[in-house]
Amino acid sequence: MKQNVGVLDSAIRSIVGVACLAVAAEGLFPQAITIALLVIGSLLWVSSSFGVSFIYKILNLDTYPSAGHGLTQWYPKT
Repeated sequence: MKQNVGVLDSAIRSIVGVACLAVAAEGLFPQAITIALLVIGSLLWVSSSFGVSFIYKILNLDTYPSAGHGLTQWYPKT
């Protein structure tokens, strides 16, 4: 699958994902919030690891540098 997550985007996703996982591991919140943090943290960390965001794919966004543009690019549906 083609990568659509750029370097800066990937770094931010990784930091936020690990922070969510760390807060969830501490168990400071009720169980429902802890589970939500685990899911969100895992999704962010996995998407930053592989460089693919399915939400970006649905929205036709691409922050990967090989696209030859700036920070983000909107691609109209063809």
